Amino acid sequence: MFARLILISWRNVLRNKRRTIITGMAIGVGLAAMMFSDALFAGMTTLLIESTTDTWMGDAQIHREGFRETARISYTVNVPGRVDSLLELDTLVAASTGRLISPASLQSAMEMKPVTLMGVNHRTENQISMLETAIDSGSYLSGDSMEIIIGYKLAEDMELNPGDIAVITAAMADSGFASRMFRVSGICKFGSDQYDRYTVFVNIESAGSLLGLTGELHEIAIRFQNPMTAVNPDLSFWTAFSTDGNTAEGWPVLSPQISSMIKMTNISLGIQAAILFGLVLFGIVNSLFMSVYERMYEFGVMKAVGTSRGAITSMVLLEAFWVGVTGSVVGTLIGFGVIKYFAGAGISFGEVDFSGVMFDKPIYTVLNWSRLWIYPASTLLFTTLAGIYPGIHAGNLNPSEAMRKSL
Repeated sequence: MFARLILISWRNVLRNKRRTIITGMAIGVGLAAMMFSDALFAGMTTLLIESTTDTWMGDAQIHREGFRETARISYTVNVPGRVDSLLELDTLVAASTGRLISPASLQSAMEMKPVTLMGVNHRTENQISMLETAIDSGSYLSGDSMEIIIGYKLAEDMELNPGDIAVITAAMADSGFASRMFRVSGICKFGSDQYDRYTVFVNIESAGSLLGLTGELHEIAIRFQNPMTAVNPDLSFWTAFSTDGNTAEGWPVLSPQISSMIKMTNISLGIQAAILFGLVLFGIVNSLFMSVYERMYEFGVMKAVGTSRGAITSMVLLEAFWVGVTGSVVGTLIGFGVIKYFAGAGISFGEVDFSGVMFDKPIYTVLNWSRLWIYPASTLLFTTLAGIYPGIHAGNLNPSEAMRKSL
């Protein structure tokens, strides 16, 4: 009996091909739009994370407790050698690098500017940040004690070129000030004012000597094997390295603006999905009620010859199911094609500076079936459920009244 109902319901759907095509296309286009939005948001999330972590931050950082809040020069990482040794043994960690950070002033023959002094390890820094690839002219650090890299905007403001001499003055960790002469080895272009106008980079040994912090570190930046590792707040890594007066934190904590933005995109995606499924629900209910009213005489005859209420209700539900199948197949094919296209072509939104990070790369859609399958499945489920009310209405029709109203 049920197999016969399946066949009859499919034939009923095909009886009005125009309505079935229009309804199926409406469902399909909405489903494709939902799939594309999810893939676009996934690509945007990937870009946000990569731009935030690859520019400078890394996936996680270790500081002495209180350093991020106060930026006190004397707050260096406790037992840095032990921390480095443990990081080398940790299977989650792909790379790490130590840094020294201090406010300073940069003086050229023409100008003096306040800057942030960054002492970096030239051997390991390129595994964490884009400093080496950001060199626009000149060369990357080689370990020479006089080398300095400055941003292109700072170079323009101070009229400095590769090979020119500049002097850095900074407060020492114990007391007093120290000055040291450097030669511009390279000019970098990060695409962010923070690094292009207000930051200078020297070898960590030179920074340690200038600040009186030889062998010390203010920050250890970490690259995980998987960047999404840092999203897990319950990761044992945080407690393992938040010892001896140090604190280990991932990029969601270090850059809460980006983390909040990602959460907002997920919320907006949920709202969009709710609107889509609501439209699908009302659209299918309306379409099925039209079908029921057009076939009042047919349903009246079926009731008159003894067809049960449940059989009629099941038939209408199966019709809704077949419409859902049609719409889901159409939508999945359209969505898959559009996602695949923009996964290769990308969508460019120009240059956007957010929270000190420049987002200037195209967004590439991400085809992730572990997430995307839920949209066709949900569409099919909601479409089928939308047939419950029209099905119950058809099953409760009085045979004589139904046949009389249809005349």
